[in-house]
Amino acid sequence: MAFFVRVENFFDNLADRFRRDHEENRRDERHLESEIEIAHAVNLSVDVSTPLKVVSVDFQPKLNAANHHCEKYKLVDIREGTPIIRRSGAFSLIVEFTKDIDLKKQHQLTFYFSFGASPNIHAGTQAMLLVSGKKLFDKNHEQWDIRLENQTGNKATVEVQVPSDAPVGVWNTTVEIRPRGTDTASGRHLLRLDTLLYILFNPWSKHDATFMEEEDKREEYVLADVGKIWQGSYPTARGRHWVFGQFDDVVLPACIIMLERSGLRPESRGDPIRVSRAITKIVNSNDDAGVVVGRWDGKYDDGTSPSGWTGSIKILEEYVRFHRPVKYGQCWVFAGVVNTVCRALGLPSRVVTNLNSAHDTNVSLTIDEYFGDDGKELDKDVAYDINAAGVNDSIWNFHVWNDVWMTRPDLPPGYGGWQAIDATPQETSDGVFQCGPASLEAVRRGQMELKYDVPFVLAEVNADVVRWKVDKEAEDGFKKLTSDKSHVGRQVLTKKIGPVDDGRIYEKDKEECTSDYKAPEGSREERVTLHAAARRSRAARHAFRFPSEAMEDVEFTIDDVERVPIGNDFSITVKAVNKSEVNRTVNIVMTAVSTYYTGAKAHDIARAEGKFILKPSETKTLSLPVTYKQYYHKLVEHALVKLVAICSVEETSFAWIGEDRFEVLKPRLKVELLSPCIAGKPLETRFSFTNPLPVTLTKCVLVVDGPGLTRPKTIPVKDVSAKGEMVYELKVYPTKEASCTLVATFNSRELFNLTGSSLVEVAPTES
Repeated sequence: MAFFVRVENFFDNLADRFRRDHEENRRDERHLESEIEIAHAVNLSVDVSTPLKVVSVDFQPKLNAANHHCEKYKLVDIREGTPIIRRSGAFSLIVEFTKDIDLKKQHQLTFYFSFGASPNIHAGTQAMLLVSGKKLFDKNHEQWDIRLENQTGNKATVEVQVPSDAPVGVWNTTVEIRPRGTDTASGRHLLRLDTLLYILFNPWSKHDATFMEEEDKREEYVLADVGKIWQGSYPTARGRHWVFGQFDDVVLPACIIMLERSGLRPESRGDPIRVSRAITKIVNSNDDAGVVVGRWDGKYDDGTSPSGWTGSIKILEEYVRFHRPVKYGQCWVFAGVVNTVCRALGLPSRVVTNLNSAHDTNVSLTIDEYFGDDGKELDKDVAYDINAAGVNDSIWNFHVWNDVWMTRPDLPPGYGGWQAIDATPQETSDGVFQCGPASLEAVRRGQMELKYDVPFVLAEVNADVVRWKVDKEAEDGFKKLTSDKSHVGRQVLTKKIGPVDDGRIYEKDKEECTSDYKAPEGSREERVTLHAAARRSRAARHAFRFPSEAMEDVEFTIDDVERVPIGNDFSITVKAVNKSEVNRTVNIVMTAVSTYYTGAKAHDIARAEGKFILKPSETKTLSLPVTYKQYYHKLVEHALVKLVAICSVEETSFAWIGEDRFEVLKPRLKVELLSPCIAGKPLETRFSFTNPLPVTLTKCVLVVDGPGLTRPKTIPVKDVSAKGEMVYELKVYPTKEASCTLVATFNSRELFNLTGSSLVEVAPTES
């Protein structure tokens, strides 16, 4: 009981400190934007007659940060600066005493570094380092070490080596000075420092489990603070800018609070496998007081809609300030926050979008759809009542998760590199909502026995869509009709290494990484891999064992609808070709529905039915036109529409189901720079778009975000008239020379999820 009380007190004190620091940082920022400069001068007079004591310890935060690729963290620059370093490296400290010292002969200087509520040397959460006067490190990279750089008068400079497997997070420091040759408290002075020392993963070091060899990859997957998350349907998915903002002053404190709340023991926080798994658990709020509350029903009045966020900073700011989960998020929000947390802690990560993503609920490696004798799809409740497995399977238009980079010493050689993790609460793993890290190499090879959650990820990118029909003679009440082997995992997308493209003409920063997850669709390697995986699952063996029993002599196709600008009409067209030498009676039912991006139905839009006779070798088409007036008021988030054609042949009992999914395209938000962008001077910006709807937009909100330019700002704007233009101008305040991205989103009651961005090159202050 005492241990848990100690841990709880440790967390409460830490969280309260982070909240106070955050409030003070915001006050300082308001002064900066008002062009008020505050100068602090500290003079120290030393009375040489006083006993020997430690006066201060200078962590040299800016110098050490620059040596550890940490100079972008805003905490380094605030007030006296916060020390942020990476493990598997060394950092220097300057210690000042009340009088002159001699560390080689007369005095003994000791540093104590402590981690967590109950630090312990044997657990790797405490280090005791005695300054012996040696000039070189003589311990290996897995151990703490210290050396004396120099001493002059009442100052000494020491350098500390941090182990390559040290726990990641905040460390506390205590310094002790005493006369040599005595173990008593006489003359001993102990100073417990208030400074928090952040130690992060180190992808630059070959000794670190997160080592990433290529510099351009480290620049992208660790240091890039703005990126893209792809949303929509295949093949027209578009990139949405997301401000990761991992260097903002609120992010590292938020990361520490998250790790404390995750339940991950301090001694395990040096292992990127366990840390990344804990992150997927704590970013959602399903099992604990995690960061983001998930919601998919469109009801967000008591929070912020998922499409209202421009990035992670505001979410983590609310989490630190109020110590409660933030409302609301969906998969791309969870993934955006995870990416921020991972990059902030030094764990290389990328955001990944899977188009036509399978949610397999029964480890069958199939998405099962059930149909009655009439060829119409059964409701889930009906299918469940007759004991069909997998009735809750679904296909999301897109699903977003993360890949993180690390070694995998817990797996056979060759399974390190990218690992899939997912914070969206879909299915439990080890009893809680967490997922990964699943080795992409294990997913690609179909090795379902390798941890963690490989079967779930494999199904997401490579499940077969299997359609079943009621059959009273079959053992489980259904016979297998058809299998679609290529629908799931049509594309897996991430952002390409390099600058962020604004996406107005062509998204040059889109990279397809499907081959990281599976062999080319339809190839022998892909089929063999999936069948090998299926042999490891009883449910999968059942689904893959039964062949189609229907004669397939009528060929059906559905025309793909790729781009429909909002306000335009569209239509569903199905073509039927009789390949037989006799007449065939064909029934076709076509529907158009709006859907949430998870694939769940939102509203019926239109429906048509047809029955006709096909003569031998004859071709006929049936179309369902859909007007703007029919669909615009039934669209939900992402404006996704699902078209389904259910076709059957009376003479052969053959049934065919075709579908197409697409996104109704909305205008992009235009972001313009109206004045020269110079550090230290206001930058005038303009945000605009033309309303494509014949109705007035009400309850309009603009959100603007851009690291180095502005913190997230939520701005109510006036109503936008039908076919009218929305224009809003805003001043932002670049503080230093940098390459930045200004990101904005617009939402209203009638039109939502509009996004835009602009690259901003901040020039140095004019002399």
